[in-house]
Amino acid sequence: MHFQPDPTLDSFRQEVRQFLRHHLPADLPWRKDGMRSPRADLVRWQRLLDAHGWGAPYWSQEHGGTGWSVAQRLVFDEECAAAGTPSLDGFAHKLVGPVINHFATPEQKAEHLPHIFQGTRLWCQGFSEPGSGSDLASLRTRAERVTGADGDHYVVNGQKIWTSYAHQADWIFLLVRTDPQAKKQAGISFLLADMKSPGITVRPIISIDGCHHLNETFFDNVRVPAANLVGTENEGWKLTKFLLNNEHATTADLPTLRRSLSQLHALAGSARAGGMALAERHEFLLRLARCEAELRAITVMVQRVAAMEQDHSAAAHAMGSILKVRGTELQQRMSEFLVETLGDHGAVAYPDPHARNAGRRALPMEDAARGVATEMFFRRATTIYGGTSEVQRSIIARSLFQF
Repeated sequence: MHFQPDPTLDSFRQEVRQFLRHHLPADLPWRKDGMRSPRADLVRWQRLLDAHGWGAPYWSQEHGGTGWSVAQRLVFDEECAAAGTPSLDGFAHKLVGPVINHFATPEQKAEHLPHIFQGTRLWCQGFSEPGSGSDLASLRTRAERVTGADGDHYVVNGQKIWTSYAHQADWIFLLVRTDPQAKKQAGISFLLADMKSPGITVRPIISIDGCHHLNETFFDNVRVPAANLVGTENEGWKLTKFLLNNEHATTADLPTLRRSLSQLHALAGSARAGGMALAERHEFLLRLARCEAELRAITVMVQRVAAMEQDHSAAAHAMGSILKVRGTELQQRMSEFLVETLGDHGAVAYPDPHARNAGRRALPMEDAARGVATEMFFRRATTIYGGTSEVQRSIIARSLFQF
């Protein structure tokens, strides 16, 4: 598969940069440690994009999106990362949003899509369960359909874990077992639930970096209207495969990789080791060149996966797994490389910009190190969430017998 240079891409990049210069408020803070922006900042940024017609930068025009090409979306992400914009709600834009666009009823689309465009409804993902690891098909959360005076409902009981940002979310999309007698991947359904529903309890999990983005989520006789079923009952696995391939393609996180590479290039000229600038040390430059080469390869791979999805290629799922493995492992190597490059400063998390000694100006290397160690801790999970690298390699191996 060959990708020809797009002569309009430079002008599009300038358009994005001009928009960011004129519309990105100076008082919107951004995070360097991989965490999601605070809710107020996220919503404010989403509304600014929507007002400009860019409220759904990853969707086709038929679904109300920008209709940008793969290359344009990469440029948009890269320029936003470089400008330090707040994050978007990735669960809404890249995961449940496409599922709703492709599989939901007109009523479900009317209920949820306007809130995604306006940023007024944040989402979380209820897939992982205790004891299941990366084997989603072994889930045990049950949903029994009942009919009452107030209509058809599913009564949901069970537990989800590692539910990122559940404490901030308004709604959750979750997998439930609706036919316990069916085989492993059958009998699973895809539900949408309001997080304010009685019976939902969220408990925090504080990660090693001291951050709160993970949670346990409990469902105790939670009543979910049957109208919140997406697709057909007991056929949720089809939707799950569609969503997971999107997740695998996005977990490469090109903007983060490019930001890390930019930081490494900047440190090459300012940091020193053994009395020499890092830019003069061949072993550092060789390692930097390898990171850059791998990043270029992953960029092309992202384009291939997106093109395969557009062509409905059967190989897209396997390619998504390859991308997930290569992208997340490079994230870990580059975040570790950054910490090592910073030397003693890389060993400090610097979690709070106000934690410096009063009256003392931060040293340049302290500013360069801010958020780096925290991100390295966070990136340890990238080869686990969304399906471990071991599981992805099994998917890739099985796929080799099909093509």
